[in-house]
Amino acid sequence: MEKKTRLPKPNNAFTVPSSLETDFFKWWCIFLNPLVGLTEREMDVVASILKQRYELSMSVSDPVVLDTLLMTDSVKRKIAESCHITLKYFYVVLSGLRKKGIIVNNTLDSRLIPNIRHDGSGVFQLLMLFNTDRPKS
Repeated sequence: MEKKTRLPKPNNAFTVPSSLETDFFKWWCIFLNPLVGLTEREMDVVASILKQRYELSMSVSDPVVLDTLLMTDSVKRKIAESCHITLKYFYVVLSGLRKKGIIVNNTLDSRLIPNIRHDGSGVFQLLMLFNTDRPKS
């Protein structure tokens, strides 16, 4: 029987107080931003898109249907309103997100979507692994 390799216990842990209803998705974007390079406004829009996606996921389990619903005009209007921007400017921001590869074929890059488990713990863990053994190029 093959022994499974387990990740070591984290040696650095931080708690970020947040709520799914208010600022979790903004914090998520802030942490991922060094990897994707978003402007402040783009982070606001992506955070609102993620929050709306999360809310829709409570009643829609199919990810394809979820992504389709997320890009409907009514949901886009709702997201623009939550960001306090005009719909016209919202489309400008979406265009920038498409150019950066954050939105491809009207779908948000799946690497940016947090995998939120509903285990009742109220805790979401973001694990970052740094491979320090990789040879330099």
